[in-house]
Amino acid sequence: MKPTITEQQATERVEGYLKAVLAALPGTAELKPFTRNRSECTDPTDDGPHGRFEISSTYEVAGLEPARFAEYFDAVVQWWSAHDFTVLTDSRPKDQYVFVRSNVDAFDMSVQANDLGKFYVGATSPCVWPNGTPEPEALEAAEPEHPVAAPPEPAPARRPRRAPVDDEDFTQTNWTDGGTSY
Repeated sequence: MKPTITEQQATERVEGYLKAVLAALPGTAELKPFTRNRSECTDPTDDGPHGRFEISSTYEVAGLEPARFAEYFDAVVQWWSAHDFTVLTDSRPKDQYVFVRSNVDAFDMSVQANDLGKFYVGATSPCVWPNGTPEPEALEAAEPEHPVAAPPEPAPARRPRRAPVDDEDFTQTNWTDGGTSY
């Protein structure tokens, strides 16, 4: 039930991170919007209530030479390291995919390329309240209507906020149609 940044601030930070990563790539690189999503946090790991959202955006990066993708990956990973991100998944050289999380604000980022010569960068916010504070419905849902007679059951083990994308599922994604899984 803690306040968060607003949804608008999360959107601005997602876009800011994506544009900042562009600086690590050659001057010919150009971001082309690919997907933008607002997804409800239905399974938050902090056991928080519904009503919070993750904001994400993915861009195709045009103007890059496919023969130099490995070099571009290294440049992006180096930028992330210099800006306090931790690599959670690095599937290279088998797959052209790296997933990271910011140590400062828990935003996630990824870079992926495919054999079709496509190169993508993406960013996702942690769960945020639309206006930065818990919604009244969430506050009401958090308060029990009647006192609990029996002691509460122990809380389930905490799961990580979001696991890195499963490599098998990720490689099954058709990036030419907006990311629909088969």
